[in-house]
Amino acid sequence: MFEYYSVVVALLLLFGATFLIEKMKSMRQWLGIGLIALPVIYFFMLLDAHLVNIPYTDDFNLLETVQKLRNADSFPNMLKALFEQVNQHRFGFERIVMLIMFLLTGTVNIKTQIIIGDLFMLGIAYLLYLGLKKERITWYWFIPVPYILFNLVYFENAYWGIAALQNTPLIFFAMLTAYGLAREDDKGFRIALIAALLTTFTSGSGLLAWIVGMVMLALQKRVKNLLWWIVGSAAVLLFYFFFDYQFISSQGEKVWNHPVFNAIFVMAFWGNALYLDVRHPLVPVLHQDLIACVFLGAGLALVFAIWAGRIFLTRKPTFSDWLLLGAMMFVMGTGAMFVISRPINNYVMYGGTVFSRRYMIFGVVLVAVCYVCVVVFLKNFKRWNNLVAIIAMLFFLGLNFVSYFTSIVSIRRLHDELVIDSYFWKNYKTFLTVGDVFTDIPFWNHPTRMRDLIIGLESDGITDFYQYYDMPAQEDLIRKTATGKPFIGTFGAKFQYRNSVNNLPDKYFRFFVTPEKPQEETFYIVLESPRHNIVLPAIPQPNSVSDFLQKASYYSNNYEYSLYKPKLPEGKYRAWIMSRNDSRQWESAGTGKQVLFY
Repeated sequence: MFEYYSVVVALLLLFGATFLIEKMKSMRQWLGIGLIALPVIYFFMLLDAHLVNIPYTDDFNLLETVQKLRNADSFPNMLKALFEQVNQHRFGFERIVMLIMFLLTGTVNIKTQIIIGDLFMLGIAYLLYLGLKKERITWYWFIPVPYILFNLVYFENAYWGIAALQNTPLIFFAMLTAYGLAREDDKGFRIALIAALLTTFTSGSGLLAWIVGMVMLALQKRVKNLLWWIVGSAAVLLFYFFFDYQFISSQGEKVWNHPVFNAIFVMAFWGNALYLDVRHPLVPVLHQDLIACVFLGAGLALVFAIWAGRIFLTRKPTFSDWLLLGAMMFVMGTGAMFVISRPINNYVMYGGTVFSRRYMIFGVVLVAVCYVCVVVFLKNFKRWNNLVAIIAMLFFLGLNFVSYFTSIVSIRRLHDELVIDSYFWKNYKTFLTVGDVFTDIPFWNHPTRMRDLIIGLESDGITDFYQYYDMPAQEDLIRKTATGKPFIGTFGAKFQYRNSVNNLPDKYFRFFVTPEKPQEETFYIVLESPRHNIVLPAIPQPNSVSDFLQKASYYSNNYEYSLYKPKLPEGKYRAWIMSRNDSRQWESAGTGKQVLFY
């Protein structure tokens, strides 16, 4: 990470110098290309380093439907499996991608699936680039865009199979719909129809693409195309809601019961690119990053209002006008749908479980779209445009750094937990990554459904769930791995009360390990009791910012794992540290400490 930002800063300084030193002018193009490529390359390098081919939560749901597609004995049953309802969604696109992957390779590789999904961000970036190119604005003003698009603000979306293959393609297809209509020709209309169809069957909010299309065609006064669009949308809606669909009613709050709170909520969604990867306990104190989200969202709404007004006032709106308007309408409409489905009755700034990290991708894309809007709007005011580009570059790069610095450890934790999930399933029929209680059975708490699903997926070769499982059975773990040698280093544990995901206070345990020597690979904390041997990954903790700059290293030599008390069974445990020896065999060293987990 230190090397990445060192190179970025060096390239930025050299790029700036080309405008001041005539002899360096010939280097400007290549330096600019380097600045655009670096954040993309680093993003995918991190992907490659942290992704594992292990299903996570709702990934199993899609894998189950791949099984159903393979075993479908009739065309109607195949359609039912392909468009099977998940909440309000119909994941047709995701299932087709996974089925194609299985037909071509004989398996469904979750890592490949995630990379395919994230590659759609390149398509989003290209469409934004077209917005500048069509206005004949130099591509140098595009340089800040990759730094806001390719970061870890939305790491849950970038590193989770179903999310990566859902939200990123969703936004791309929605923007492709706007692109097709912005062309204002027959070919573009056909592109828009196909893209809107893909958007619809990628996620439930994809239905917005049809509404956005109607608005754009009405404003363009393309009556014939509008009529065909309405016919197409009606056909899609009839299929969506009347083919094997169950309507889900909400018994909670209604958005109109608290219009002010929910207006603030939707602005926070639009500005959620500033939602930091830190705890947001539900307390009567305003969280500063959520305040920033609200103000950013209000600013983005202002950009949209000005842009929409520009459309009405311009005699002949351009391709970029329509493209960017459609993109903003879809993303902001998605935020409105989110708030309507999850209305609140208090200030969003008080925190709690207001956002899932995967939704940050919408805020990130909206910021990028609005930046391009401002650049296009100010294209005839060179000094102001230069100032906007400089401020955007500093802001996007700063957010890029904050996202990586705070969230690399989060994706490392997810990686290490997924690797150990097979141990928990094999020995306890539960997962470390899923569930609030140790006895929770993923994902439906059904006594046999998950068991039968994993057996079927393994036997069909669809997934290799046990690829990392090479530890002894839990009842033999310490007996077969104990060396009799003490652990060289320090081990500690403590607990505190903190709000859980349900915003209720619960015991929160933290385990600390500091080995005498730096560790080159993951090692584990083993908690041994007469009934259980619990294996927990020791997650390296980041250095402070000052140590990061001084030592040029992201991770410290301190390791930690933390979890809420219901996630593990009560008992008195002896603590061990388990790692691989030089011959790659597991060895456990006693810490001499005991943990009372109650």
